Amino acid sequence: MSGRLLLRVGQYSSAGRKPENQDSIGVRYPEGEALTLKGVSAVIADGVSASQAGREAAEACVKGFLHDYYSTPDSWSVETSASRVLGALNRWLHGRGHNQHGGAQGMVCTFSGLVIKNNRAYVFHVGDSRVYLLRAEQLECLTRDHHVLVGAGKQALARAMGVEINVEIDVCRSGLEAGDRLILTTDGVHGYLDSREIIDAARADDPEAAAELLVTLAHENGSPDNLSAQVIAIDHLPAEDLEAHYERLTALPFPPPLEAGQKLDGFRIVREIHSSTRTQVYMAIHDSGNDPVILKTPSPNYRDDPAYIDQFLTEAWVARRINNPHVVKFLDPPENRQCLYCVTEYVNGPTLREWMNDHPQPEPAKVRDIVRQIASGLRALHRLEMVHQDLKPENIVIDQDGTVKIIDLGAVRIRGIEQIDVPWDRNGYMGTASYAAPECLDGERSSPSADRYALGVIAYEMLTGELPYSKPPTRSVRNRLRYRSARESAPDLPAWVDACLQKAVSLKEQDRYPALSEFLHDLEHPNPGLLPSGQKPLVDRVPTENWPFIALLSLLLNSFLLAWILFLGG
Repeated sequence: MSGRLLLRVGQYSSAGRKPENQDSIGVRYPEGEALTLKGVSAVIADGVSASQAGREAAEACVKGFLHDYYSTPDSWSVETSASRVLGALNRWLHGRGHNQHGGAQGMVCTFSGLVIKNNRAYVFHVGDSRVYLLRAEQLECLTRDHHVLVGAGKQALARAMGVEINVEIDVCRSGLEAGDRLILTTDGVHGYLDSREIIDAARADDPEAAAELLVTLAHENGSPDNLSAQVIAIDHLPAEDLEAHYERLTALPFPPPLEAGQKLDGFRIVREIHSSTRTQVYMAIHDSGNDPVILKTPSPNYRDDPAYIDQFLTEAWVARRINNPHVVKFLDPPENRQCLYCVTEYVNGPTLREWMNDHPQPEPAKVRDIVRQIASGLRALHRLEMVHQDLKPENIVIDQDGTVKIIDLGAVRIRGIEQIDVPWDRNGYMGTASYAAPECLDGERSSPSADRYALGVIAYEMLTGELPYSKPPTRSVRNRLRYRSARESAPDLPAWVDACLQKAVSLKEQDRYPALSEFLHDLEHPNPGLLPSGQKPLVDRVPTENWPFIALLSLLLNSFLLAWILFLGG
């Protein structure tokens, strides 16, 4: 049995009794990695008849979605990718409708999109086209019509693409089973068929014939509108074939422990840099060049652990999609490699832990520079919906030019990949407890906020040589933990810097900085809002209505002092 997602797709569209067909339909069924990471998409759109360019709007939505969805980062979740694309399409329709067609009704259409990834269907909908799920004899409508009554029992669209500059898209997901059928229709079809007719027509063995039958029946029942239908038969879901997934992961053997002078696929081992129970890290030089590289090999202890192998392969997948000077660069291994390993650039310099040991009392400006560079690397991850999960000084290196790089991506959490089912648990937190946000230690899924917390702990540690809490903030001790002021270890540190650090490492997620930019700003500029009233500058403590009185008092006092000085001088 194949491990791939296997579907059969049929679609049919007709102008019906109208002179022009303003409906638009489309399907994209990719191959290879895109099928696994992005899935199959089907789209149906109905140009609003009152719109001056309804057909153009519908075609733009269908073509735009089917192209742009697959252009979004592979790491993004289906919901993020589709929502971003639809938001951009809606703004384009709205702007073009106003500029070229003279009003909000210039380019308007309904939209129903479907993405089938792994064993789920993700539905994106606005308007009154529909998506149905047919399982055995049960027909379920996965969308709701966006209608509003306009008097005398008449209905009008309450929501559609292109009407407003922002549009609210209904999003839902539904689990799939082999044998299910998904049906997309415009209102010219489902408005003239009852549930029994839809079930009987959609059950036709050939999805193409089923789509045509739905259109034909609606036309025979008197539909005066354009008619379009799509039928997708779910023949096989990849989650059912776990053995094939495991075989893919274990296709390459683990390399044996390596020693200086040994060769592997043209790489000559120079020396071992690091070894743990999970990985070995070597400096190596390839026959084709003189620049050293890093070879990271999996530990033989995990050769029968598919979850470990999956995570090891994921690290290289993550790194190849990031292009940032503050994240280590992964290199492509030889095409005919014999073993499982990763190749990265060699960063010649100390880890941040080593740098901290060498600089127990660093200049605050240098600390800010390092934090700013780490934040840049984190932003590159977060933009791709990735969370590092194990940010700590040991996973950060500073090269000879002072460039800071995040070097270990083995624990990265990826939203897009989490939507691919595997026969093991991906929910476990893999980070280091001293730098882990409290919610992660409680078993919650990590978010960018957890990385921001870890960065706050690192900044605190660089400035003080200590950690902000006496113990890792696990649930059992959290109520007894208190933030340890950074000024206890570094008395010369300004109070406003201490207040910034305290906010960054707050035990409550909602109390932390919501963005890296805000943390970086407050680390470099005093934020009076973070300081207790007694520590705020005088200008912030004195009400503005008292300023004239204080200015007058100051003028009188200065005049008195001047007169006194003149009197003594005379």
